Amino acid sequence: VNQGHHDAAAAFVRESGTPAGDLDGIAERMSIRQAVEAGRMQAALEALEALHPALLSVDPPNGGSDLQLLFALQQQHFIELVRAGDVAAALTHAQHKLAPLAEAQPALVEPLELTMMLLASADGADSPSAHLLHPSQRRRTATALNAAILRAQSRAEEPMLPAMLRELQRAQVELRERHGVSFPQVDDLREAVPRLPSTSREAASPSRG
Repeated sequence: VNQGHHDAAAAFVRESGTPAGDLDGIAERMSIRQAVEAGRMQAALEALEALHPALLSVDPPNGGSDLQLLFALQQQHFIELVRAGDVAAALTHAQHKLAPLAEAQPALVEPLELTMMLLASADGADSPSAHLLHPSQRRRTATALNAAILRAQSRAEEPMLPAMLRELQRAQVELRERHGVSFPQVDDLREAVPRLPSTSREAASPSRG
């Protein structure tokens, strides 16, 4: 759900009967993430403005971390303009969107200078910052934005393993109590070693004497 897999999450809820968190907004969040990964930054920023305008504020309540996110988004927009060969639009964007952020937070000056180096060649491919044109840069920006939207929605970014362990426990209880199935169970999640229940082991052991 956190990564935006709406269809898979909905299917899991239907088939397992497991209570799920609020799925509202997943489609919108996934659409924004996909737009960033596809380089459609204007569409992504417009959708973000409609969904969570505070994330685009130049005076966010949480200070520097949000300015860094905003810089990453505007930096990605700049990168896409350079990729498209629109140098004039890229310069205007840097002047009006990136430079004010670097002025507000000095730590962003160096990333800004690195970003501007993309203009050292016609398409940025031969510049010292050519790595910013790699698709992995889009993915990093999309991941950071996805995390920020989750925080804005007060939805914890839970690691996958704890969620899987809870589902394992739920499945064990259902098999044991509803279906009376005997099977190797993981009782100690720290040890994570499946063992047969004691009664099953005793029943399976040959009698002595």
